[in-house]
Amino acid sequence: MAKSKRDRQGKQPSAFLRGLWERLRRLSGRLPLPEDGGEPIDFSSPSIPYYRNLAERFSLARIILYLALFVFVVTALLSNRHLLTYSNLYYLVKDINAAALTAQDLANTLEYPASQSAPAFAAYRGGLVVAGSDEVTVLNGAGKKTLSEGVSYGSPAVAVSDKYFLTYGLGECSFALYNAFSRVYGEDTEYPVYGAAVADDGSFAVLTRSQTYTSEVIFYDRDMNRLAAYHLGGYATSLTLNPSGETAAILSVDSEDGLWITKISLIRVSDRMTENSVQTVTLTDTFGGVCGFVAEDRVAAVLSDRLLILRPDGEILSETVFDGLTPTLCAIGAGRVAVLSEKSTDLSEKDLKVFDKSGKIVYNRSIAWDGSPTAMAFGGYTLYVRTATAVYRLSPDGRELLYAPINRDAVCILPDEDGNVLVCGTAYATRLRQADFTASASN
Repeated sequence: MAKSKRDRQGKQPSAFLRGLWERLRRLSGRLPLPEDGGEPIDFSSPSIPYYRNLAERFSLARIILYLALFVFVVTALLSNRHLLTYSNLYYLVKDINAAALTAQDLANTLEYPASQSAPAFAAYRGGLVVAGSDEVTVLNGAGKKTLSEGVSYGSPAVAVSDKYFLTYGLGECSFALYNAFSRVYGEDTEYPVYGAAVADDGSFAVLTRSQTYTSEVIFYDRDMNRLAAYHLGGYATSLTLNPSGETAAILSVDSEDGLWITKISLIRVSDRMTENSVQTVTLTDTFGGVCGFVAEDRVAAVLSDRLLILRPDGEILSETVFDGLTPTLCAIGAGRVAVLSEKSTDLSEKDLKVFDKSGKIVYNRSIAWDGSPTAMAFGGYTLYVRTATAVYRLSPDGRELLYAPINRDAVCILPDEDGNVLVCGTAYATRLRQADFTASASN
């Protein structure tokens, strides 16, 4: 009986696979070299077996790679189809455009709307974020405005990461999360917001309080969903997230029997937080200051009388006590911590200590500043110190001290790793470059 057309068609796929397998097996073996035959190659021949077989192998390899690429793309699209939305594609195109603008020449002056109250500033993607009382503004490095949105803040504040930033009013009941060109999330809170931190993937944490607890930290994932809340009986003075958003550090203070009690809470952030997710270091008779990540897995905590370097599991790697010194300013950067202190016996003398991420001292200097230092910040390993009339620059080893004069209305300095510093005033920022710094007369 003759086979039906359907039967013949049903066998075609298996015949194709068998043929493909035979071809793979034949081409996967050792390819004989031309000299194996012992006879010279006849290049006048229209077909040379060695090079024909070699071309077949490259052709087959190309087909296999195309198939692998096709399978990868289809799998990626199917597993992330919930992210394939018009708004996400729009953001992708805008983000590529913003990245291209960042590569333009850096402007010497960046202008922004004047704020009725003291604005908050943050360096962002090669440019600047300005959170004013009436408007949030983003400028790229070339000075072009990429975002402008009306707000109403009595005391503006901003927290920033590499890709996102969050604005809020200090002691006010709202906050908003942005990327370089749009607001992506906003929320009105039941209780006032006192702090915030943002990770590179868009996850963030907000410090507020609750009806029962003095301090409450609410954690959100990168899709702006609430993960969990952590409650503290004391007053939280500092909140930070590591760049990946996997670990949070909270510094809080309370009083007990007339003594200050400082707690450093280290939290593994997830949607299933338990008691085992939190490690707490408690110190007596010291007052909490600020904390920050000097590396993905290391937290620096500057207290009223000491510096601690800790791991996320609560292990104390280093503890430095400030004997006879009172910290007045500190800066925590990627891999460095700087502490400026006054001596209890001579308040006019300032002691500057810079530590590495392990808590080892890098350098220690006593400097006669032109005016009292009011701010410090790191640009890479280079430390910048601002006074009322100048910005000082200390080399990574602390041996070279340079300075550049500034206007008295400057309220913030924002250095980058390339040696540039944005000096922000009430209505515009000026950029100091390496060539603007000269030798300082200070010791």
